[in-house]
Amino acid sequence: MASAMGARHLVATVVLMCILLHEAFAQNLIKNPKNQKTEHSLLINEINADNPGEDTSEFVELYHTSGREAPLDDYYLVFYNGNGNQAYKVLNLQGKVTNNQGFFLVGSSTVKPQPSMILPKNTIQNGPDAIALYYGKRNYQEGMRVTSDGLVDALVHKSRKSDRADMLLNVLTPNRDAFLEDPSFRTTDESIERCHGEGSEWIFQVAMPTPGKDNHCIPSSQLNASAVLISEVHAVTSPGESEFIELQGPPSTVLSDLVLVLIEGRTKRVYFFMDVYGKTSPEGLFLIGPAQARTPVDLPFPPNSSSPLLSTGPQAIALYVGNSSSYTLGKAACATNLLDALVYTSNGSADPELLEILTPGRHAYENNSHQPGNMSMSRCSCCSVTRDPSIYALSSPTPGQFNDCPSSRFSQPISLCLHIADCQLWLLGSYEIQTALAQALDKLCNCGMSVAYFKDPVTTCRGTEFVFTILLTAKSSEQLSSLVQAFTSFLESPRAANFSSWNATVEKACSKDANVTASPPGAREPPSHAAELLINEVNPDNPGGQEDMEYIELLYTGQTRFDLRGYWLVLYNGKNNQAYRVVNLTGYCTNEQGYFLVGSAWVTPSPVIVLPPNTIQNGGDAVALYHSTTFTYSMGMAVTEAGLVDAVVYKSRASDRADKLLKVLTPGQNILYEDDSHSSQDESLSRCNSQSPRVHSSFQVTTITPFGENACANSSAPSPTVPSLLINELSLANSTAPYQFIELKGKPGATLGGYTLVFFSGQDGKAYASIPLQGTFGATGLFVIAPSGPPRPDQQLPFVKNAPSVRRGSSAVAVYNSRQARIPVDMMVTLENLVDALVYTWESSTGRGQLNHLGPSHFVPCAEERPVSLSRCSCCDVSAALVYVISDPTPGLENSCPLKSFAVDLDMCLLTPNCSMWTPNSERAHDSLEKVLTKSIEENCACGISQFYLHELNFTCTDSMLQLSGQVWAKSPEQQHLILNWHRDFAASPHPFSVDGRVLKTNKECVAPDNAVSASQNGWSLVQDILLIPCPAVPRAA
Repeated sequence: MASAMGARHLVATVVLMCILLHEAFAQNLIKNPKNQKTEHSLLINEINADNPGEDTSEFVELYHTSGREAPLDDYYLVFYNGNGNQAYKVLNLQGKVTNNQGFFLVGSSTVKPQPSMILPKNTIQNGPDAIALYYGKRNYQEGMRVTSDGLVDALVHKSRKSDRADMLLNVLTPNRDAFLEDPSFRTTDESIERCHGEGSEWIFQVAMPTPGKDNHCIPSSQLNASAVLISEVHAVTSPGESEFIELQGPPSTVLSDLVLVLIEGRTKRVYFFMDVYGKTSPEGLFLIGPAQARTPVDLPFPPNSSSPLLSTGPQAIALYVGNSSSYTLGKAACATNLLDALVYTSNGSADPELLEILTPGRHAYENNSHQPGNMSMSRCSCCSVTRDPSIYALSSPTPGQFNDCPSSRFSQPISLCLHIADCQLWLLGSYEIQTALAQALDKLCNCGMSVAYFKDPVTTCRGTEFVFTILLTAKSSEQLSSLVQAFTSFLESPRAANFSSWNATVEKACSKDANVTASPPGAREPPSHAAELLINEVNPDNPGGQEDMEYIELLYTGQTRFDLRGYWLVLYNGKNNQAYRVVNLTGYCTNEQGYFLVGSAWVTPSPVIVLPPNTIQNGGDAVALYHSTTFTYSMGMAVTEAGLVDAVVYKSRASDRADKLLKVLTPGQNILYEDDSHSSQDESLSRCNSQSPRVHSSFQVTTITPFGENACANSSAPSPTVPSLLINELSLANSTAPYQFIELKGKPGATLGGYTLVFFSGQDGKAYASIPLQGTFGATGLFVIAPSGPPRPDQQLPFVKNAPSVRRGSSAVAVYNSRQARIPVDMMVTLENLVDALVYTWESSTGRGQLNHLGPSHFVPCAEERPVSLSRCSCCDVSAALVYVISDPTPGLENSCPLKSFAVDLDMCLLTPNCSMWTPNSERAHDSLEKVLTKSIEENCACGISQFYLHELNFTCTDSMLQLSGQVWAKSPEQQHLILNWHRDFAASPHPFSVDGRVLKTNKECVAPDNAVSASQNGWSLVQDILLIPCPAVPRAA
């Protein structure tokens, strides 16, 4: 009973620690460096801004992805203060160089190794602040406002959960939260470190500081259920050495109900066991060894233990849940309550039955050291893999420290081509191939090579030729050179290779094409990545109504024939976030160039898998590529990230949205827009800018190229989600001149030549005036067009004779690309060559008209005679409906916008006589409810609220109870307070109110559940045809 209770106690502790570590280790994902060219692969790798007590060990670590020396000319490191959003420190890195491992340290004089640039103590502020890396010949100086111009990488950080730095986040890392350097994570110091997360995207984690060294990354997704693992084993081979066993678990955690068991490898008999208890170090390590060891142990071997206790093998070390009373000397090993195990040998074979019990399907680790001195067997994969000797590598002993393991910084992809009788039989033999190849290379280089030096294996069949590609890693550039040389020797020696029970011959001809070089990549080239299967082109929307030229093109980046076994193509509906089509690709292969096509019968060349016409929906929807041999994907399933390889979330209409699909498949990114104005012919979304999976900026809108190379524009061309120019603010004046000014936004220094500003009347949908734009964007990226000053505008706004009254009906201002076509007088509204547009009306009863093709109409119910502005508050997605709010004019300055940091939760319950009138699919009901709520808030607070302020409004209705969830954002704490007062009064009001004739009444006794949003599977947010935007109010007297 005590043992069972202990096991349950351990499991509960493990679950709790995994949850806590998940929150602490990976708080936010970060974007890849913005628009970096290959030669500019410099990253912010680690930050330690807050030390215990006085800040005397601060540092910022940069890392060049080449892993070698690289010049830092034209780079700047800028430190921003979150209070004021200005630079408080600027470091010019001109003339500086990374070290021979790619690291560059800036920090306090006490940091070891000593930084290349010394900072006085307490220089790096604790937060909420930011550190940004820039590239280019620009004037970065202390006191400047935060900017994204020239930005390469950035991290917004804080040391308290309550800290906020919204402006820094919006400019430097949009759609991300500030990262918390949680001082409670470790009892000593901690830092914020860059690591690879799931899907190879970058994330930051809290960990032990490692200045000038590889970050010790433990992905939160890999925190295994056992929590405690065997980390390092050192068996003595000569006098004077100290044997030890090191465990690894959650940091600073009490260990109990664990038993360490030693087993003789030939007989399977237990010859030693002991209870394990104590507390892991702040690094999560726990050392067990002799009491008189040179390095103090956390738990000594029992006093009567034999010495040495560990043999050189064959032997097994096992870790169990329970207590020592359950174990007997001489008893055979078992798998009951087993957490982790390592079977190793240096002279002789382990019992096959013992291997099957402790490490099923794996060979024993062969500790055949060719190197003099102490050597340990060190775990080099944490922490999802257990009971697998192949993840251990021979290394220098590191008791109480992180293991000395091969690193991807010193890596080279290699390919092995074999001639075999039946290629398909080999596709599942990756482990056997890795084992045999590691043994062959170790014999050639005598360098302690093992399977742990391999990462990311890929297997491909080409007839009777089997291609095996893998990433070869090392501990240093010298060791990598030795391993690559050994592999080259292996290829050049004709031989028959034996892999388990299968025989094969290494093909010399194929080997010449293998990706092998004699030395690591140069300082100007990032490490290569293994080839992979990606979504290469998507054409969901065709001209006309036939929709018979739709297709999805996949590409294997190795550009050779590739087996699609285990791959699935899933098409998702953005309205219900469920799969509406699932295509199993098992049994198919790409062509010799790596292409594979799924599409309509009329596509030329013909697709391999033919879909009926009009199958691929136009948007906002998604196409996702998965790989799994255990999971089955099916129609109607909810969107999932399980097994996800690549995804594209897209639309073909400006108003379409697919927020849930974006959140799951491509988090933190804007939806891709298949803009049909790109060409008079058909167009597609084509991969052009990178081969990174799940990155929308990799795509451009191009002409269609099924089964061929994509028709990409120059790599500097903007991605389809980021327009080159936006209407940022429109100031309306109640006078003979309808516009006080028009403010545009673009890249600093970019020219406006070739663009035309066009004014439309809603009375006939025709252009009544146009202005060719001239000049360039200034340093702020803003360009003001206004009548003659003061202040002097960037371009003068001419007076337009006989302009229709902007007080009657709808009006619009639009920007067109006039390089492609002339803008004629009386031009009708068109989306052809449209860059951006803003439609507005002074009349709430205005119905749909010609101008609605340009976007939603913003209602401006302002009675005051003073000027007001429509200010853009969502940059830079031209497709978003809710982008403008009413504000005071701010020409040439930052717009005043509501912020999520001042959000008020809208959860409440309303009584209704009939739930059938409140179906979640009713766009009109949702839109009308938003308008009523907006009007109610504004009438109560007179504080300038519009529908833009409402976010993620969802409702469900059951048993006459309408449950609302969502948020109302505010611009300031004062406005937030007014909204809170409205929420209190509204929820307590006994008076019924009407929404399109539907009577509702608040229910004071009901509290909407906290999980109302997530529990509503039909939750959605819809685009409004008319956005209610009241004018900014004159402050009321108290």
